[in-house]
Amino acid sequence: MTITKLLFVSILALSLMGFHGAPLQAQNAMQSSGMDTKNMKSQMEQMRAQMEQMQTLMKDNMAKMAAADAAMKSHMETEQASMKSQMELQQAMMNQLQTMTDHMQTMTDRMAMMPDPMDVHKKSGATKKKDKGMVDDQKK
Repeated sequence: MTITKLLFVSILALSLMGFHGAPLQAQNAMQSSGMDTKNMKSQMEQMRAQMEQMQTLMKDNMAKMAAADAAMKSHMETEQASMKSQMELQQAMMNQLQTMTDHMQTMTDRMAMMPDPMDVHKKSGATKKKDKGMVDDQKK
């Protein structure tokens, strides 16, 4: 227990010496040179000017980014509209092709139902001969 008390007292003494020693060192440093204070003020002014420049640059960059975002959004909307119209055009073309295909199929089906032209000539030729024979018979 005595060791703990001794340790506590020594820590307390060291911390008190540290608190009293630091302000004295700071006072001595400040009193030693008036030029240090002037240098610090000029450095602070330079830092303030740099901070203002950085803030200005950041504001400019933010404005540029906002403009770029707006342009990108507009571009994307234009691209979407273009794609939509292209898809509509393709759909219209496919519908037209389907209509033409259906029409051609209907024509093919109707042509298949019609008699063969060669058969029509053969039949008409036979009837013409019969008609000629009848006409010849009537002349006699």
